[in-house]
Amino acid sequence: MIPAVIADSWFFWLAIIDGLAAVYILPTAIGIARQIDGLGLVICLNVIPAGWPGSPAPRLHNAV
Repeated sequence: MIPAVIADSWFFWLAIIDGLAAVYILPTAIGIARQIDGLGLVICLNVIPAGWPGSPAPRLHNAV
């Protein structure tokens, strides 16, 4: 649990947003620096995991 004092801080949310932006931008920045051919593919694959934390857990079948 995050204490309310920290959660209400603008600096906390700025750090969270900047950290997430850096994680998603880093592979693209590395691809640009290395001058790779498939930069569009890197960008597309970099966007996919954004929805994973909100996706429902897979349903497992019970073996009876």
